[in-house]
Amino acid sequence: MARPRKSAEFATNAEIPTGAEEKKFKKGGKLSTAEARREYQRRYYQMHKEKAKEYQRQYNLTHKKKANGAQGRGGFTAEREVVRSTFNSADLMHAPVEKTVRMLEKIIKGERFFTM
Repeated sequence: MARPRKSAEFATNAEIPTGAEEKKFKKGGKLSTAEARREYQRRYYQMHKEKAKEYQRQYNLTHKKKANGAQGRGGFTAEREVVRSTFNSADLMHAPVEKTVRMLEKIIKGERFFTM
């Protein structure tokens, strides 16, 4: 079991300095755990910002972006291939009448198979 931390280590919202107080607080006082973490992350980001930007540039050059095609009426639409090649009895029984007729026509033409 973890050792309970002392409440004095943590700063409340009223204790977190802003503006000119921050410099004084950092020099003399001790930062809370959360405040120290934020400060560390800020410094780390500032030090490695250029490296991260260069990495992003290289990544964008080597990876393809999604095609931003037109959407709506003017957009290109590709028809989906029919994955299933068979109908079963449950498909015929539970489909609406018009769809059942189309299914039977496809079975008769040989476009699809019928399985029991």
